[in-house]
Amino acid sequence: MGEGSPEVSILLIYDIENDRVRTRVSEACLDYGLARIQFSAFFGKLNRNRRQELALRVQREIGEEQAKVRMIPVCADDLGEMWMLEQWGEGGGDDRARLRILGGDE
Repeated sequence: MGEGSPEVSILLIYDIENDRVRTRVSEACLDYGLARIQFSAFFGKLNRNRRQELALRVQREIGEEQAKVRMIPVCADDLGEMWMLEQWGEGGGDDRARLRILGGDE
């Protein structure tokens, strides 16, 4: 029996005005195992069938509402060049904001 298509890293981003629809689309992304990396951005690995299923579900959730959605494949080489800046925390002292930079060279 075949293994099916390989998983590919994807970035799914959207701009949806309707709160209810936006929530349903974010829930669909989570249901497919994508991780939220920004308010309107998700990242994860899906094979071709799962990408198509997710695209159809997102399309159903949006219906006739206005929306912009992009599902962008990201190759392993590009992931190796990725860098991330995350800053979190509040206030001063031990709770001051912490900065974390991850890069392809690490």
